[in-house]
Amino acid sequence: MEFFDVLDEWGNKTGEVIERKEAHRKGICHRVIQVWVINSKNELLLQKRSANKDSCPNMWYVSLGGHIESKEDNKQTIIREFSEELGLDISSKIDKVKYLYTFKEIAVLNNGRFIDNEFYDVYLLKMDLDPASLILQEDEVSEVKFVGYNEFKQAVINKDKNFWIHEEGFRMLFDCLDNYINNNC
Repeated sequence: MEFFDVLDEWGNKTGEVIERKEAHRKGICHRVIQVWVINSKNELLLQKRSANKDSCPNMWYVSLGGHIESKEDNKQTIIREFSEELGLDISSKIDKVKYLYTFKEIAVLNNGRFIDNEFYDVYLLKMDLDPASLILQEDEVSEVKFVGYNEFKQAVINKDKNFWIHEEGFRMLFDCLDNYINNNC
């Protein structure tokens, strides 16, 4: 069972803790992380969510995402999620994970049975890897692949139904990645 820290409307912890299913059933605000992996060819690693997911199954999504569990910090969550979802130990690379921005979104899914009320802390990690070498957590991730940045951006702009899209969050992502790519950071 997963437990999350409850957040107020500004993203501050209230001191309360809530179980995952209850948080999503009631729309209680909590925090998650997203990590975008970009390789030296400016391709983004995308994961296809498992058919078993309770939100946006079978959709292409961020390289890595996950809930920040109560008593856990962002770095611990990133290390845990890389290990769980992709079978990758990045603990020695955690200092290379760069914070980009935070956005808030409320999404009502599954005819109101699932409410995402979350602050998303978004990160970037430049890393070359072979997607075939990853060990996927089958109940979370069914497939991974690298996609060219411009191809991904166009799919989002076109509102491709194969992608789980965060309108505001991805606009901010494109601002950051356009700057990152154009400045050869």
